[in-house]
Amino acid sequence: MAHQSQTLAAILIVLAAFLPGQSVTAQTAETPQTPEALLAVGQALQEQAAALREAANAKLEIEETACAKKFMVNDCRNAARAQHLDSVNEARRLDAEGRELEYRARLLQREAKQQQRAIDQEQREAERPQRLETRAAERQAREAEREKKAAAKAEQARKGAEKAAKRRAEQEKKQAQRAEKEKKAAEKAEKGD
Repeated sequence: MAHQSQTLAAILIVLAAFLPGQSVTAQTAETPQTPEALLAVGQALQEQAAALREAANAKLEIEETACAKKFMVNDCRNAARAQHLDSVNEARRLDAEGRELEYRARLLQREAKQQQRAIDQEQREAERPQRLETRAAERQAREAEREKKAAAKAEQARKGAEKAAKRRAEQEKKQAQRAEKEKKAAEKAEKGD
């Protein structure tokens, strides 16, 4: 019996903390507007609702047991159930308010993400001409480098062709000189016969 009275006292203390019109509504009246704070308050309200529900169920069980010992059992039980119903309704209200705050927090988070996406998109659009300019300049630099390499290769090919032409000309000159010597030698050989 002493254990039941201690449990009843603990439950009554918890219930007193969650009675309608207490600090819970005062906390929610000054609802923060950041998503994180809204989530925290919403979760706290839902936790309070769960605790209130548990306390109301425990109190109802204790009061129904106590009512069984009284003369007017049904009146006592009806009064206990009415108190239980009031507590459960308050728990439902707190739970709904907590879910509403969580919903608002999710909406705020979604809006913040959309705003950030819009800002990022605007920034990308603002930077686009500069990126295009940079890419065009890089493309021109690569093209100039290619042209420079192509010109160097063409110059090298031209020099190679000149050397080859010079060598051919020298070979042709040597062949012509040799042919001339052979012709003179053949003429000499014909005259000398």
